[in-house]
Amino acid sequence: MRVGFFPNMGKENIRDVMKRTAQICRNNGMDVVLPADLRHYDVPKLLDVPDELVMPRPEVFKHLDMAFSFGGDGTIIHLARQIHTYDVPVCGINLGELGFLNQIELDNLDDRIERIAKGDIRIENRVHLAAEIHSADGSVKKLTPIINEVVVTRSEPGKMARVNLAINGGHTQMYPADGIIVACSTGSTGYNLSAGGPIMAPDNHSIIVTPIAPHLLQGVSLVLKESAKIDLTMPKRQASLHICIDGTFDYDFTNEESLHIEASPMYCRYVRFHDQKFFATLFRKLSARRNELL
Repeated sequence: MRVGFFPNMGKENIRDVMKRTAQICRNNGMDVVLPADLRHYDVPKLLDVPDELVMPRPEVFKHLDMAFSFGGDGTIIHLARQIHTYDVPVCGINLGELGFLNQIELDNLDDRIERIAKGDIRIENRVHLAAEIHSADGSVKKLTPIINEVVVTRSEPGKMARVNLAINGGHTQMYPADGIIVACSTGSTGYNLSAGGPIMAPDNHSIIVTPIAPHLLQGVSLVLKESAKIDLTMPKRQASLHICIDGTFDYDFTNEESLHIEASPMYCRYVRFHDQKFFATLFRKLSARRNELL
């Protein structure tokens, strides 16, 4: 079994964690594979990985049975965006604060990797979203895959956005609000949750539409089928709006264009353990984080 290591090298104890993980993997008959960009940090030498198992991205994804993400949720989302088209399941080793997506903590690292080696796991298929900007001249611009959510707002902080929502080709309503969030189940515990939207279980492939601080009594989230086609436009009085995907990728579109969003036909695949319950883990981590902040 070949497992790829994809670390956030900014984490304080990342080298020690990778060394420990690599040894556990080898003790369980796994080969460690690395992306070539980690040569910059001398990781192949640190983990004693031979040259033939160090490959450039995306070539490295073609040679993996599983990918380990070392970091927080942002690290695993970044990896999922790159790897989902290769049908490789991702397993997150949590080095962040909450780690909703990560399934291995440092205190159960040995046990979890042993279970992986024995096949005592399940693979969870999660929906993610695809978005395009459609222009009046018929041209289409594909945006980066959406693992968490796409957020539409004004580019100027604190100014009201007017967003027209259409579902399956039919106009639904115009939202005067700070913005609109369109999220999948993965993103339901992110910005959507902070904006008062619902939490969805990972195997729920629905799409959530949540207004951000609506200025009228239109604050209810919509939960749509996976097959729903969503189009966001703006009235003529609104010159342009800003698009942000997963808090990282930014775009703008005008009142001459529309933003089309739908579920991707491909799923992101994550490793899950049979003894882990989503809602119990979620609220335990939320409670722990709340107590840290009090």
